[in-house]
Amino acid sequence: MKNIKCYPIIIWLFLAFFLGQWGCAHMPKPPSEEMRGQFGTIGIVSKPCNPEIQFHPEFAKGRLSGAGIGFSVGLGAGILYGGLVGAAAGGGFLTPFLAAGGAAIGGVTGGVYGGIKGAVDAVPKGESQRIEATVKNAFDGIGIQKTVSGGVFKNSLELPGYVFVLLEQDDSMISTPYNFNLLRERGVDTVLELIIKDGGFKEGKGKHPLIAFFMKVNTRLIRTTDGKEIYSHEFEYKSQKLNSADWLNDDAQLLREEIDHCFNELPKQIVEGLFRKESL
Repeated sequence: MKNIKCYPIIIWLFLAFFLGQWGCAHMPKPPSEEMRGQFGTIGIVSKPCNPEIQFHPEFAKGRLSGAGIGFSVGLGAGILYGGLVGAAAGGGFLTPFLAAGGAAIGGVTGGVYGGIKGAVDAVPKGESQRIEATVKNAFDGIGIQKTVSGGVFKNSLELPGYVFVLLEQDDSMISTPYNFNLLRERGVDTVLELIIKDGGFKEGKGKHPLIAFFMKVNTRLIRTTDGKEIYSHEFEYKSQKLNSADWLNDDAQLLREEIDHCFNELPKQIVEGLFRKESL
């Protein structure tokens, strides 16, 4: 029985180790001082794209979807655990049969439990749609790419030892692919590319989810002498978590204030992370 009790612990330790290693692999170092010394004149480019403004719940959108995801997760976990328990309880030629039986029982039990838990944890479809519609409406009329690049340029003016220029999106030299020859002729040594790809709300589960506002910006530093990417990093702004009703009441006043705060803080975070000493 001691061996049987150890199996779930071993499984969870393995998963925790794997996820921990995966997370560590995505923690980049900041640009080195040597690299920063070679930046020269930096041209800030906001790459045109349509950011996905949406709601990413902690588990699922809609009870039915939550039940399906929960069933799948519970089924897999139940089969694994049941199979291990059955195998540990058996002996000799009975082991394969007991393992198969344990996996079947565990799969059914895990699937049913997971389905119920998934349905409970899912944000109801109507509430998910209301959250998503509200955040999209709050961004209506805001030039997200231009606002972020303008904020980065504004914050860069406070940095000693660097020269920045803000390149307009309609300039032919920054149309994709970049015209590096023309950029060099204009005195640009390094391109700072900003791509806002994702934003909205995240986390939260259940009928009245606790959710956080977020926005992500992918940044790349590209050398104009050869067009080589020399550094990249994703920056994320994330607010405190509030009840969905608090975010959406009063014509989403709290959300609109948070968006303004994000447009102040995220550019500052980018400039601090890329160009100040001992950053990130």
